[in-house]
Amino acid sequence: METSNNEAMKKSFSWRVFISFGLFIALFMMLISGIILYISPPGRVANWTDWQMIGLTKRGWQNQHIIFGFTFLILSLFHLFFINWKAFLCYLKSKTSNGLNNPRELLIITVLSLLFGTGTYFGLQPFSAVIKFGDAISSSWERQEKQAPVPHAELMTLTQLAEQPGLGGDAAVLKAKLVTAGLKVVSEDQTLTEIAVANTMTAEKVYALIAPAETGERGRQGQGFGNRAR
Repeated sequence: METSNNEAMKKSFSWRVFISFGLFIALFMMLISGIILYISPPGRVANWTDWQMIGLTKRGWQNQHIIFGFTFLILSLFHLFFINWKAFLCYLKSKTSNGLNNPRELLIITVLSLLFGTGTYFGLQPFSAVIKFGDAISSSWERQEKQAPVPHAELMTLTQLAEQPGLGGDAAVLKAKLVTAGLKVVSEDQTLTEIAVANTMTAEKVYALIAPAETGERGRQGQGFGNRAR
């Protein structure tokens, strides 16, 4: 009796239900991650301050968006060509015939698609308004005192940072400052991000430990080295 029940459960597994729920979850995750990425700060700010939303960094949300986008694509192809391929081909054939018999609808959707694409490319209204609205929200995260001393400083190694004005030119000195502050630093070729991750802190805080005194005081007011480098 127990064996027959197990066999019944195996036979009752529905690939249609499995794929349908998979498509829903993937679409939902793409929607959520897309909205968050739409309003997220620029990468230079997100990476510098370790910006997060719902426990994930901007890079984390980008990864989620990519993976669930591929998941949606794979499940869609599987749904069309393995589960419903006969019905899909018949539907496609009938709708193609209907489309050719009703050229007005086909022409309108084609023109609209071209309009959306070209309008976005050339920055026409209302498409540019949507883009500018997202840019405005992204820019609102950016504050003068939260900017990196140079663009994408979090990706620079201690050796590269030492070459920046005001930092002395000696990467060994920068490394010694961090070690003295209690941080684990393996090499002068480590980037600020790598050091920050290894010590569970932001690149901004790591930089504050090696920045010149005037940067720590005046740079936060938009002066000094931080202002010159932007």
